[in-house]
Amino acid sequence: MRRHDLVYLAPDAAFATPCAEPGGAYWLAARQWIAAGHPLVAARQPGGGNLLLGLSLPTRLQRKKLSIRVDRSSIDEIRPPLALADSLSRLPAGEAAVLARLAEQAAACSLRLGVYGSLAWEVLSGESYRHPDSDIDLICDIEHVGQLATILPALEQAAAELPCRLDGELRFPGGHAAAWREIAGQLTRPNAQVLVKGEHEVGLWPLHTLTACLLPEPCHA
Repeated sequence: MRRHDLVYLAPDAAFATPCAEPGGAYWLAARQWIAAGHPLVAARQPGGGNLLLGLSLPTRLQRKKLSIRVDRSSIDEIRPPLALADSLSRLPAGEAAVLARLAEQAAACSLRLGVYGSLAWEVLSGESYRHPDSDIDLICDIEHVGQLATILPALEQAAAELPCRLDGELRFPGGHAAAWREIAGQLTRPNAQVLVKGEHEVGLWPLHTLTACLLPEPCHA
């Protein structure tokens, strides 16, 4: 299980959250969400026996964010984040066209673009989450230097064409991730520090340390 993965629980799974009183509106919404078979999202794990998951409630519930702890035995299934191509129906045609082209550019280099954040929650629930200032958040796992060289300009092009902000992370071998915008901005300064998020920790790394784990194989797209 990695950050942003979709975690499906048993419908009657027990859970605890410090964000809502048991029996309150937000707690009941979480109970109903799990019982309906909707997934939670894997968060950074602090260690210990229980798993830390996240749930963002829809607009009708003020988009309340809940941290939820469950026992590992409650997990029925773990899936990767929603694919970008499967999330475009929730967007206006112009935005969807830009992102469809981005998904094709990524696929040509054997990359998969996943979606998290408000767009993903909309697709998962069918309810309203996004507002006019909502970002689109992507997660992309890269393995090769050529993939990095291909996906960064593709992301920058898409970001320039979208009316909303395009954010998200590139995740490197070993599970360490950084914001694609931060990587792109520091690419000519390999000693520059970037904020790196692991599965259990967050810290500042020199960019060259993060990219050193990439394989030299070029992308032949």
